[in-house]
Order: sequence, then C-alpha cells, then structure tokens
Amino acid sequence: MSRFPEEVWHLLREAGWYEGRSLNASSLALANAAAGFPWSAAADDFLREFGGLLLRFLRLDGSISNLNLNVPAALANPRLVQGRQELYQRLGPATLTVIGIAYDEDLLLLMDERGRVYGSGCDDCLYLVGPDGPAAIAAVCLDMPFQQL
Repeated sequence: MSRFPEEVWHLLREAGWYEGRSLNASSLALANAAAGFPWSAAADDFLREFGGLLLRFLRLDGSISNLNLNVPAALANPRLVQGRQELYQRLGPATLTVIGIAYDEDLLLLMDERGRVYGSGCDDCLYLVGPDGPAAIAAVCLDMPFQQL
C-alpha cells in the first residue's frame, strides 16, 4: 500500500519519483549552509528521496500550480529573508532547512529537525504544512488547508 493518496502517487510518478529513489543530497546541504541554513537528518532523508522533483497539479479553484522541491530555486526566492525571520520569531530556535517552494513561488517550504514541514510567505502567514515530508507533499498537491501558526 502506498503512503500517498492515488492522485499524489501519480503526480510523483509523472515527476520522476519511484520507490527507493535515493539522490546524493550533499550539494543541497552545501546550498543550505551557504545561505546560513542548517542541515538535518530529516531534511537529508526527505531530499534524497524527493529532491529536485517538480510536481504540477490542479488546484480546487481550477488553476494549475506546482510544488518544486528544487532547493537552489527556493533559496533564490526573495521571500526567504522575511519568511526566515518570521519563522524564528514564532517557532524559536528550531533547526529549519529549506526544502522547496510551492504555488508558483509564493510559499517557501522548510523542514525542522523532526521532519515537520512549514510554509512561509503566502499571504504573509506562517503555516504548518504537514507533520512530515510525504504528508506535506500530499497537502500541497491536494490543495488541503494548512494549520496557520
């Protein structure tokens, strides 16, 4: 049984994901470090499996959007500095690693050391997107509501 809903599983497959996918994430760790972000085992595990994927999906309003797990593209996002300060103010000294971006670069995605995924930037709000990476992928691709922090 898949850990993803069928619709998300198909989106992942279309993006090039497969069971057992394992990339070398060292360049992603270096990119985070160069931008002043820490690296965690949770982010390493997640990005080895899902790093670099671009998923395109249909939102509930009929528009097409994306989930881009491209770390360098996310680190180049201008919302990064603002989102980072907000996250640290609200969450305290959590270890937050940049893992991607969603909704046409409106939502910066970060993962803490426990694997929880947060979103920052969209509507100037901070969200808990999912309790772990796979749940966050499903929440974004199925256009589910996030918990506002």
